[in-house]
Amino acid sequence: MRALSLRWLLPVLLLSSITVHAQRPAPAKAAPRKAAARPKPAKAKATVPAVTQATILSVGDTLEGRFTVPQVQLPDAAVAARINTELVDAALGEDLQVVPLPLTALTGIQQALAEYAERDRKGFIGCRYEVLYNERGLLSVELTSNFLGNYASSVTRHATFELRTGRLLEVRDLLADTLALRQRWQESINRRVADHISKLPAEYAQLDAPMLAEVKRRLHWNDSTRTAQLDGDDPRFYDFALTSFGLTLYYDFGFPHVLEALQPETDYLFSYATLTPWLEPKGLLDFKR
Repeated sequence: MRALSLRWLLPVLLLSSITVHAQRPAPAKAAPRKAAARPKPAKAKATVPAVTQATILSVGDTLEGRFTVPQVQLPDAAVAARINTELVDAALGEDLQVVPLPLTALTGIQQALAEYAERDRKGFIGCRYEVLYNERGLLSVELTSNFLGNYASSVTRHATFELRTGRLLEVRDLLADTLALRQRWQESINRRVADHISKLPAEYAQLDAPMLAEVKRRLHWNDSTRTAQLDGDDPRFYDFALTSFGLTLYYDFGFPHVLEALQPETDYLFSYATLTPWLEPKGLLDFKR
């Protein structure tokens, strides 16, 4: 993977040349004797090289480097543009007070800097990214936005793309059996919450009975069944990422800042070996079989 740092996003003009070969008329020949028709050899189909990786460009402000957005370069400019639009929206679009039109890396960063100055360096104060996976025609990126108000906080999102088409993927695009994965995920959540609750009194001496009861309530914990009885159709596949280790699902119980330290970790890793029975046949992750 090549990583380039740009001062601003520069348009790239791809020049292509087309060579036309003229055919000379064949000289007149005597009519040949008819021969038995021979089958014409099948023409070889033109093969398009598979795109295995994207070139990642870092686009950011040059003053303080607060806002940095990933952009990609691919042989197919239209596919790259589709991915770049989604990346800018995930990195900036959801956190700006006013979204410029069109929203690009350049216009988005300019708007973010303007709002940062107008709000006396508070509110949305920065963003960064990390490439988690860029192999086998798949790209998975983690995007983090930072905020400052009465306290500092951050929000992390993930986006995964198919590099051939530029499609923003969902879990159902990767697995044939999402119900089995969801059941396994629920079991993992139950185990983690049970372990977390059992360790809290020892790790937080100031945790009294009322506070522990509040934590259990926010975790939807049922002491009788020892399960986290989540609302509705939770856990849902809202946020996920691919890494070299497997598929990571994220579930956040949404604790307020004052209780955030009492919330269990939000990431749940499922190795490719675990996922093998549920993979889509000849799908995007079939190479992991």
